[in-house]
Amino acid sequence: MNQILGDLIDKNISRRVLSSICIVALAIISLDLIFTILSELSDLSENYGLIDAFLYSVSSLPYSAYDFLSYICLIAVLVALGSLAEEGELIAARVLGKSDISIILASIKPVILVLILGVLSSEFFIPSLSQNSEESRLLKQNKISLNDGYWLASDSSVSFFKSTPNSNSIQDIVIYSLNDSYKLKQVTTAEEAQKIGNSWSLFNLEIMNVENGDKESIKEMNWVEGPQEEDFNLILSPKYFSLTKLYNNVNEEQSQYRQNILLLEFWRKALQPVFTILLAILAASLVFGPARDHKIGQRVLTGLILAFSLSISQRLFESMALVSFLSPFTSVIIPIVIVLGLTTFAWKVKSY
Repeated sequence: MNQILGDLIDKNISRRVLSSICIVALAIISLDLIFTILSELSDLSENYGLIDAFLYSVSSLPYSAYDFLSYICLIAVLVALGSLAEEGELIAARVLGKSDISIILASIKPVILVLILGVLSSEFFIPSLSQNSEESRLLKQNKISLNDGYWLASDSSVSFFKSTPNSNSIQDIVIYSLNDSYKLKQVTTAEEAQKIGNSWSLFNLEIMNVENGDKESIKEMNWVEGPQEEDFNLILSPKYFSLTKLYNNVNEEQSQYRQNILLLEFWRKALQPVFTILLAILAASLVFGPARDHKIGQRVLTGLILAFSLSISQRLFESMALVSFLSPFTSVIIPIVIVLGLTTFAWKVKSY
């Protein structure tokens, strides 16, 4: 365990970086929550009240935190190592035999821990939560119309559903059943459908026979022609897909445009740990180099400017991948190369 955590000096550095990550994350998430609530105020209505806007804003925080994770670590490492330098603890660590490399490695350990938690959350927790909150918001704002819902065709029916919080739940379903001549035979409406095991069940149904006009109400019924797993690949937003789901669906997608979106999301999520670790090394290099004489406020400002600039460049290259010849992998790797170049430069001019 000591080989992983290091000695007392390494533990102290790691502890300071981890606490700094928590403080910076809390500050950024709080600001994001405030701005999200303010942006939702213009959409308030009788069905979508202030409490709904607040709940949506809170439920969107995990995805925002994961999206900002790289820049949170950049600012946190810059602030933590900067404060250690101001207090003379980095000089003391060097006197006790710690090299700059070992100090950087100690500061990266909590970053790796946070990255592991982020990757696990994006794989198992964030996708369903984000999709559910987004769908619920659109429903309450009445922004999902017949043109915005989802259609599903099978051999004997055509189905429409208004909302799908996740791949195991569907809301407001209308099923148009066809006869052998492909003429409308029956219209079935249901409040919701739930996937239990490998089969779908419809709840609170009303079945109307078009031929004789008879109506029947049923509490629950099996949905034999319910959507399969691959049908949701065209329904759920790719940004809410987990990394494994993105990997599994890239080669199955026929549309080149949507395939580029899937590839872009895949490479962005797959390379985020690399990007984050490089940003942490860049922050440490700045403390040893160009920003070594800056006060903590100046370091925070430096980190914010770097994060803002890199975020804009990242979004710019990602947009180019969707509308130009730039491949999704290239658009994701270019910001990483930029950070690697900045890190090399900062390391070369650092003070010894």
